[in-house]
Amino acid sequence: MLRRSNGSPRPRNYESLLTDDDDDFLLSIRPKKTCRKRTPIDRISMLTDSLLTHILSFLPIEDAIKTDVLSKRWQYLWTSLPSFLFSYPDIGEDFDYWERIADFVAFVDKTLVLCNCSKLKKFVVEFEYDSRFASNVNLWTRFAARNATEELQLQFYTAAEGLKEEDRFVLPQLLFTNSSFTELRFSLCSVIPKGVVCWKSLKKLSIGYVKLNDGVIGKILAGSPVLENLELYYFYGITRLHVVNASLKKLILREFWEEEVDMDEEEDEHYSVLEILAPNLTSLEILGCFGRTNCWLADVSSLVDATLNCDFTIDDDDLDDDDLDDDFEWHQNISRRLLQSLVHVKNLTLGTWLLQALSILERKGWRSPLSKCECLTLDTDIKESVLPGIANILESSSHLETLVITMSPSQNNIKYFFDVRPRLFNFNGEHYWTSQKKTFNCLMMHLKIVKCAGLRWYYRGFLFSFVQFLLKNARVLQKMVIKVDCLPHKELFQVAQKFLSFPRSSPNAVIMFN
Repeated sequence: MLRRSNGSPRPRNYESLLTDDDDDFLLSIRPKKTCRKRTPIDRISMLTDSLLTHILSFLPIEDAIKTDVLSKRWQYLWTSLPSFLFSYPDIGEDFDYWERIADFVAFVDKTLVLCNCSKLKKFVVEFEYDSRFASNVNLWTRFAARNATEELQLQFYTAAEGLKEEDRFVLPQLLFTNSSFTELRFSLCSVIPKGVVCWKSLKKLSIGYVKLNDGVIGKILAGSPVLENLELYYFYGITRLHVVNASLKKLILREFWEEEVDMDEEEDEHYSVLEILAPNLTSLEILGCFGRTNCWLADVSSLVDATLNCDFTIDDDDLDDDDLDDDFEWHQNISRRLLQSLVHVKNLTLGTWLLQALSILERKGWRSPLSKCECLTLDTDIKESVLPGIANILESSSHLETLVITMSPSQNNIKYFFDVRPRLFNFNGEHYWTSQKKTFNCLMMHLKIVKCAGLRWYYRGFLFSFVQFLLKNARVLQKMVIKVDCLPHKELFQVAQKFLSFPRSSPNAVIMFN
């Protein structure tokens, strides 16, 4: 302990008690101040290789390769990436277009030669394929198979005139007997397994722009015992899709291509057939144009979610009145058959085409079969040609609790029956709901939530009258959510006032604007 000259102990706050005579003592006990220059720490380079490669995997492959010059620590680190994504943008042809694609192919070749990862999570290639690059793509598929790739995507596209079947890339047999794949996506490839298919780990499969047949799809399903999701788009050649796999729960069918037929054949032979038997499916989506396809849902008894956002139409500009009558009869029959197969689903989505077909049936007095649907989505604009169809489906959905009205971009090009046969809809759309004499059990006992979004507001008169009808008749309604886009604030305020002025039969009903 420090002591004064008289021997008494110095207190802890001794500096405040020092006299001028004690300055030398103070200097002797104070530490000397020194200026130390801090060395910057590269904390990123201190991370483990696995973390660094994980970070690099979020970059485009070109940028990941550029990190090679940062330091010795980063040199060739990218060669251990767990995922490789190569994408050449579709920017339209010019005088050196194919030369630049050839450079892209060479870049992929060189990159894969330097790769030293023994197991890949994802390998993706997207570019405009041409048969001159078949040998290169074959090497890429061998690379994917050799490195136990989990997710493989060969997403090819081509010019507007298309790619002949014989010029497409043919998937090699080694891809069909690989147990490491958990997800596969093929576009514009020829899928013809020459032997057995062995995809023991495959859970997701997507195939598009492809010709298939019943035998090929049967092999694929038999060789994929744990397959959960199957998507087929822009496909043709299949007449029967029998899915007995217990694991397959979701099926997406989008845009069914029809094979060219001889116009001299009998008219009945111009119809394609697609029979779907999938007793274990819980989710089914039929999307886009299916042309003249007789689609049969033979067994979908386990379905919970179903989407019929499709149309079964042809170019009828040259049809006379008799042909149009036959055409409409065909539309009615197929829509009736599809709805009867889906009466048990809990969540149902219907598009414009089917609602129009229902409108014709409604005008003829046909009632939809009673449905157990609890959530109904109408993906359509609210206009005259769908109003009777909406009334028809609401009448049969006595358990309905949630109604969603939306408008997806895919519905913009749907041809309206009203345009070719206006006499079918000879009524005032804005007064359609006020003239209704039907009894809608769902409005009286179950409907609690209504959502509207994505609608085109130049049909607001039809929408206003429908919303007014719902508010007036939905006795247990709790919430109505209106999502409005692209309206000036002043006009939005007027729309909100209009909705809020409608009388409501439910005392708990709240209108919300999003």
